[in-house]
Amino acid sequence: MLKFFRKIRQNLLAEKKISRYLLYAIGEIILVVIGILIALQLNNYSEYQKERDKERALLTNLSNEIGLDILQIDNNTQLSQERLSRLDSTLQLLQQTDNIDKPSFIQQSFQFVIDQYFKSNSGIFDEAVSSGKMSYVQNETLRQNIFDYYRNAREDDNDGTARLVTDELITPIFVETLFLNPEGFSSLGLNVQNISDLQSINLEALKTNKDFWKMVLLKFGSNREQIVQWQQIKVQAQKVKKQIEEELTNLN
Repeated sequence: MLKFFRKIRQNLLAEKKISRYLLYAIGEIILVVIGILIALQLNNYSEYQKERDKERALLTNLSNEIGLDILQIDNNTQLSQERLSRLDSTLQLLQQTDNIDKPSFIQQSFQFVIDQYFKSNSGIFDEAVSSGKMSYVQNETLRQNIFDYYRNAREDDNDGTARLVTDELITPIFVETLFLNPEGFSSLGLNVQNISDLQSINLEALKTNKDFWKMVLLKFGSNREQIVQWQQIKVQAQKVKKQIEEELTNLN
């Protein structure tokens, strides 16, 4: 096209038709400008598509990561509920203390000092924040919801409280009331009956031992609070994951 206009201009100059020459010269300039604008537009579109590809990749990874959090919460909840159920069954044995195998009872009671803790899978999110890649997410509401989710997932105070309760309150009571006796050592495969003056565990007396029941109360209370908190995090995780998936659909 430009060669065509150039040839016309050359002919017009040869024929000394200056006004028409200028007209065609201007037309050639306009074509050049239009070509440049089209090239810039194509380049901008290409860059825009690259940004959207990065956004899709980031959102896909975040969705997968949040999905792992949901699975972890489900697993923690199941294990905690099963543990409380086993402890309840162990406590029911105290109704007939004469028939209880003491080492077995103590071994089952180890569930008192076991906990589950939730730790969010935040590697993708942390890297995106530190590198500035969260700016790829154009939907401001979604971006803020993602930030809110990870902040709340990390501020699970009930897990910290449960750990503190188990380490500083439950464990000392467990050792004192259930473990510091020949049967307790026997549950670990140690026979100290002939080398210590430890008294055999009195399961009947355990029924009226306030420290023991304090331990039961602390264990069931802290674990159930954990489960409630995990379910709240799960609801938020499911909501954000759904929003991410909807955004991915819009981007495709």
